[in-house]
Amino acid sequence: ATIDAGDSSAVLLQQARFVIMRNLYCRGSGRKNGNRSNGVVLGHCESIEFTESVVTGFQKSGLWINCSEGILAYRIRAINNGAAGIYASGDWNSRNCQRIQIIHCDAINNPGDPTNLTNHSGNGILAGYCKNVLIDSCTATNNGWDMPRKGNGPVGIWCFESDSVVIQHCIAYRNTTSAGGGDGGGFDLDGGVTNSVIQYCLSYENQGSAFGLFQYDGASPWNNNTVRFCISINDGNVSPAHAAVFVWNSSGDSNQLANCYFYNNSIFNERGAAISYEKMSSNKGFRFYNNHFIAAKGLITGKESKPVYLHNNWYLLNRAGYSSMKETIRSWVKRTGQEQSRNHFVGINKDPLFPSLTSRLPTRPESLQQLSDRYARSQKKAFQNKGLDLLNVVGIDRGEKDFSGRKAKARMIGAL
Repeated sequence: ATIDAGDSSAVLLQQARFVIMRNLYCRGSGRKNGNRSNGVVLGHCESIEFTESVVTGFQKSGLWINCSEGILAYRIRAINNGAAGIYASGDWNSRNCQRIQIIHCDAINNPGDPTNLTNHSGNGILAGYCKNVLIDSCTATNNGWDMPRKGNGPVGIWCFESDSVVIQHCIAYRNTTSAGGGDGGGFDLDGGVTNSVIQYCLSYENQGSAFGLFQYDGASPWNNNTVRFCISINDGNVSPAHAAVFVWNSSGDSNQLANCYFYNNSIFNERGAAISYEKMSSNKGFRFYNNHFIAAKGLITGKESKPVYLHNNWYLLNRAGYSSMKETIRSWVKRTGQEQSRNHFVGINKDPLFPSLTSRLPTRPESLQQLSDRYARSQKKAFQNKGLDLLNVVGIDRGEKDFSGRKAKARMIGAL
């Protein structure tokens, strides 16, 4: 059924309960052709299912879930909207949008809101002031390219001021930002996020970083968040970071950006750096274990705030060594004390020989296994049993499976 909304919203549910909507084609007149609305709005609702539908041509968000509980969005295609494809939000500083599931959804070509000249727009899937959110097996691509401003920008899949968000089995690729704008990344745990996880996700060829670890001034404290068993390929080529992982804290207070666990990820970047710390990046309790960091233009850039690096593989493409491009990994270890345990070097400095990672990359979550099979064949004996046993040494339950869905090995390095 087609709902031709013109310049309005297609569906508005307010204080509704126990409603099922499916097989709808919700169409607005276009973000620059008169529409100034959200497509489908669920406001102060409970127990709603919205499934197998398309929302397109709205200036604001395709689907806006506002201050609601127990919402399922399943197989929604949010295409050609302005502010965002799918946006879940609560009241300011309340986190009263809860138990939200966004599963097998696509956010494609949501370029930006032409009327928003003061903040980001053009996001794929976004959750703010929420609690207990699952974003599973979703895709975000080609979003953000027409944000009408410079400054902080959009991201493919991300959250802010939220607790207990899980983003998993998702792909964010070729997301962008406006000329001179910031961000344009794949995934982001932003200001005020707590107890949240990005896992089993693929990010590639985004203009911004694959993984933003951000805290903006005035947000609630950012604490106890995890990125694990993810893969990044050639991300961060336009944003200020020029790196796959970007750490930024405009509050200037390390207590505001604390306790990040980044382990068993594979970072591959032929065009930029692996990790970048912005000049305002004070943090504490950041731990990097069992990762591949493979990059061409520096492995770590910017000013660090004493994170912990243990049992990672560092490899600078075209030149062996750690970098800022000025020192080898051995001199970095001696200077910083990183990658050492009981006065022994525990890091690795080897080319993992990844096979043609930049060709035939999957665009659908159900195709992630193809990348897993190709990638897994490249792993050599040099990386077997070289990682840190997270559970027994540092008390981190790494989870039962790796990126491929197979059982995670206790001392593995990388995502699979």
